[in-house]
Amino acid sequence: MHMSMEGNLRKRGFVLAGFATVLLATTASAIAQNSEQKSPVFSVETAKWNSPYDGPLGIPKGAQAATLGIDPVTGGETYYARFPAGSHFELHWHTHDEHALVVSGKGSLTLGAERHSLAEGNYVVIPGKVPHEWNVDARRELILLVRRAGPTDFNFVKDAAPAKLP
Repeated sequence: MHMSMEGNLRKRGFVLAGFATVLLATTASAIAQNSEQKSPVFSVETAKWNSPYDGPLGIPKGAQAATLGIDPVTGGETYYARFPAGSHFELHWHTHDEHALVVSGKGSLTLGAERHSLAEGNYVVIPGKVPHEWNVDARRELILLVRRAGPTDFNFVKDAAPAKLP
């Protein structure tokens, strides 16, 4: 890890700790809601979305998530993520691999040093610890189905160039 990236992560540690607390509370609430679901079938139309995000981190304002479940062994979460049209999810990385299917909409994913255009039906695997960012097409929101290989975390990288893919 570069010293500037490491120092930046330390500076943001207190903000990330607060965000993690909010995320865990939201996730616990969603798990409680979803444990009442009688059917094993989930749908975007009937998803129980959390309140729209309103800052301060690099998550797009208005973004929402709907937890579908958490793997009891790995702690990996599966959820729908909804991002407003024209929004930008700032450069960040996760400890564990992230798997995402574009359910609807279009956008681009910058993964490491490469930019990928994504549309409905595309599936992407984002390796753990690789910085990435999302840009959503201006004409329509983007909805993803996301599965994580371990507990959810967001580590934002300010003023740092994306790392190359391993």
